Amino acid sequence: MQTCIVNVTIYTENEVIPNGTIVIDNEKITGIHPFPVHVQYATVVDGSGLLAIPGYIDTHCHGGAGFDCNDASMDSVLGMRDFYGRHGITTLYPTLSANAIPETINGLKTIREAMQQNQPGRTEICGCHLEGPFLNKAHKGCQTEKHIIALNDGYLQMYATYKDVIKRTTIAPEVEHNIDYFPALSQMGIQVTIGHSCAVYKDVEYAVAQGAIGVTHLFNAMSQTKKAGPFRIGGVLEAALTLDDLYAEIIADGFHLPNELIRIAYRCKGADRLTVCSDANSAAGGVEGEVFHTCGTSFVIEQGVAMNIERTSLASSVTPIDRMVRHLIFNVKLPAFDVVKMASTSTARMMKMDQRKGSIAIGKDADINLVDPDFNVIQTFCRGES
Repeated sequence: MQTCIVNVTIYTENEVIPNGTIVIDNEKITGIHPFPVHVQYATVVDGSGLLAIPGYIDTHCHGGAGFDCNDASMDSVLGMRDFYGRHGITTLYPTLSANAIPETINGLKTIREAMQQNQPGRTEICGCHLEGPFLNKAHKGCQTEKHIIALNDGYLQMYATYKDVIKRTTIAPEVEHNIDYFPALSQMGIQVTIGHSCAVYKDVEYAVAQGAIGVTHLFNAMSQTKKAGPFRIGGVLEAALTLDDLYAEIIADGFHLPNELIRIAYRCKGADRLTVCSDANSAAGGVEGEVFHTCGTSFVIEQGVAMNIERTSLASSVTPIDRMVRHLIFNVKLPAFDVVKMASTSTARMMKMDQRKGSIAIGKDADINLVDPDFNVIQTFCRGES
């Protein structure tokens, strides 16, 4: 059965088409027309007054609506999937934070099983982001310190066993021999990003040469310029802003980064190398003052963001990407066309998924959000079904 979305303003990867038509057939986009088109026997969706933008892709999301990916339960993974599906996320990479290795393996097994339940009309789980435990304790953020460890041959085997699941991993390259494993991880098809790290600029340059492709939550939990005797040396932050090949993701919830830092990131990286992630946890969708628990640690929602109980560190966000998109457009004042790219197109390219996802183009999955002029999500198509 074909579907025609008519009378809609279409955001393609290269242009905006007013009053256009998108034709969907067998989960794929088969036609994009700059005028109304009616296909015989097709289901017609009237997009009058709406914008058609690519479905959002979240490669860094720990949970939502009370569901925690680290619980390693099918209910949690599918529950967070369905919650974010209502916020325009068409592709999701559930993210495991630092935990005991047996629990991490249970989480990977659960995500693998959830991937086998992918179906049109539901947010597609395309793999896992392993954010830890191979981090630097000095920049642990809200990660549980007792679970932070260094990579070794045995843990590399875990990656090899679950390379069909682990599609992205965050690692601190400067810790012990972590960086020695970057080439092997890259050869497995795993996208290695640098985060929770005290690396200096030259460490990051070397990490890029060994296969690192980006940095995790820019400005947060990473080294910055410091003095070495009388001289200054850059850290992960400066490397991320100036090394053109690196992708950099931002948590654009209005709390992790003030608007001026987002504008600096945008000017340095541009929309092609800057991506948006939720880094949201199980408290997304919760209420002010709510306390939640993960990996043996308690956190609280306060002032619109999650914090540790001591109020000394932010603990992920509680904001889905659709709200971040609105913040970037209407508060930070970035161009809507570029924000859409940062929330989908550039993320797909970072994850080597751009042949299939990330933009409204013929031959790609029909992952489409219909949004109103204020970018509220009105209807979402996941592989052609709503």
